[in-house]
Amino acid sequence: MASDSIIKTASSQAESRGPGRPGGDESRARILEAAGRLIADRGYDGVSIRELAREADVNGASINYHFGGKEGLYHGILVKLVEDTEPLFAPMIEGLQVGVKQADGDRDALARIAAHMIRSLLTGIVSRQSLRWQMPIMLREFHQPSSEFAMLIRDRINPVHDAVAELIAAATGYDRRAPETLLLTANMIAQCMAFGATKGLILARLNWEDYTPEHVRLIVGTMVPRMLAMLGLPEVDPYADEEEA
Repeated sequence: MASDSIIKTASSQAESRGPGRPGGDESRARILEAAGRLIADRGYDGVSIRELAREADVNGASINYHFGGKEGLYHGILVKLVEDTEPLFAPMIEGLQVGVKQADGDRDALARIAAHMIRSLLTGIVSRQSLRWQMPIMLREFHQPSSEFAMLIRDRINPVHDAVAELIAAATGYDRRAPETLLLTANMIAQCMAFGATKGLILARLNWEDYTPEHVRLIVGTMVPRMLAMLGLPEVDPYADEEEA
């Protein structure tokens, strides 16, 4: 019967889209990206569902369907933040864990590990386009923690800080959980993050249009020796591994 054919066709189309997903994964990804940009710029309370929907080119019902409302959408944004920053932080965490253990207290080895970590972190923060809205949202959470702050601490901040703390403990002799270690860890990471958080100020003060590869090398070459000195480690070339390769 004709009606059976229509029903089968509609069912087939629904299955191809996925079960009950208006616009599917593409729509969900577009919402997350648009909402991330707007909330990074104006804050959670500065953006309405209507504005979010318009920016993502969807209707308000789509946001409710995918995320259950604005709070669920913000949770999704922070989950995406953790996922988007994984390629930057995961190799760094693994390198620190393995490197510190293998160094076994050798200060030259610890200096090379620290220099590589600082270079990787600085380069990632100032060069990765994927951090265009993730960084401002992370900084907003630091200054005005939301109900999602605990998740951000657990899934992104703690793994990074714990790995850097292991390096600092090995370099200074402090226990990895000592207040001095945790303060030095926060200070070192914050110094790197500042080049993303205060990008506009730095560009204006140095009369740069944007961070170029030459600027990044200057930043790395300036900051690495100071951070190594803070840990009492010998100075090393942060690009030595590139020259050896």
